[in-house]
Amino acid sequence: MPKAFFIYLLILFALVGIAPLLPPQVLTGYMTAAIVLCGLIAIVFQKKAHHQRFVDMGFRLNRNALIGVGIGLIFTALVYAIALGLPCLLGWAKLETIPQASPKNPFVEIVITLVGGSLFMLPGCLFGEELAFRGYVLPKLAARLGPVRGIAWCAVIFAVWHLPAYFSVYRAETATLEWRAMAEMILGHGISVIPVCILYLTTRELYGVSLYHTLADVMQYAVIRNPSFGDMSKNSLYDLKTLDPFGMEIIGWLSLFLPIAVMWTLCRLVRKWTLPSSA
Repeated sequence: MPKAFFIYLLILFALVGIAPLLPPQVLTGYMTAAIVLCGLIAIVFQKKAHHQRFVDMGFRLNRNALIGVGIGLIFTALVYAIALGLPCLLGWAKLETIPQASPKNPFVEIVITLVGGSLFMLPGCLFGEELAFRGYVLPKLAARLGPVRGIAWCAVIFAVWHLPAYFSVYRAETATLEWRAMAEMILGHGISVIPVCILYLTTRELYGVSLYHTLADVMQYAVIRNPSFGDMSKNSLYDLKTLDPFGMEIIGWLSLFLPIAVMWTLCRLVRKWTLPSSA
């Protein structure tokens, strides 16, 4: 692996590694800027250290971009059908309106929230984590180690890279967690990006993976409250109330591993229509 790749990883971890040392009032702003900076620095390394083009990181506007966006939308719908629809259908959980939200027209407000939130967050996802990890880190790993091991190592790096966030922006929520719960969160972060890694290596574009990432973030921050996000998710429209803890634990693990099979299947179905990465 080229030395420049490891230098870039050191920069990635250094930028987020100082977050636990910062005062709470600047954490959110700093982490947002640091994540985007990770993506922008990747562009510099792509051009100066590897002598490769910026567009080859995943910014071609061609058939693959359309395929990626389509899969991103379908995959998002299937993931939330598993994570939200299935437990509600089985009676293991139910959606409750958060009192301060009280949407008068739930469908309209969900659509407005998803569209508005996505327009706001998409640039950060595209030019931040997705550009850094899928546009730069993953292709370098896959080229040297092969797609399977490349995806595995990208997932591990991505998961560990999130560790400083547990002691900074999510500090209040993770302070009472046991180490087992913390380990499960790290594992969840790693496994959750395997599907987008599969999609990226299939289409070699960042639009579909960034769209899914954005929609998932908006769902957790603004539509369905995620307790792990604490105050950052307090203005969500709904709360998912657990009625059967054991059943919801099954859904939790199913929601991590089943999407990998779903994405692999979707990508296999469209592979014959995708263009080569250089096209």
